[in-house]
Amino acid sequence: MVLLKTFWSASRGDNFTASTTQGEGSAYAANYRFVRNEGHVYDYQAPGTVPLKLFWSPERKDNFSTATREGEISAYAANYRFVRNEGYVFPYRAPGTVPLKLFWSPERGDNFTTATREGEVSAYAANYRFVRVEGYIYPY
Repeated sequence: MVLLKTFWSASRGDNFTASTTQGEGSAYAANYRFVRNEGHVYDYQAPGTVPLKLFWSPERKDNFSTATREGEISAYAANYRFVRNEGYVFPYRAPGTVPLKLFWSPERGDNFTTATREGEVSAYAANYRFVRVEGYIYPY
């Protein structure tokens, strides 16, 4: 298992959730700052898990992490490009897991995926709207 981390770019107004070495490297290379650990995800496809897919929109300058079919359809419909799998999550509540929630800000054009109370409070404080649960991960 690996940590799922949130990064923030004030210049882009973008939250970026990553668990891979490539994702973390991309965040720092683009001047994102580390915000918090969201929890733990699998770095391989364990039984019962699904990929947590990272998408990127060059137009919006937005990273979007999703593990649902609805999220993937939305990403492609908005011209996002698939980047890589950032980890593997449960599509259902497994013992000891917490929901990985997706929020959206129309003002920023930003998708924000979080599994912490701090992330959720931050999302609502910045006028993000709750969209759906993307999956379930182990808490930090």
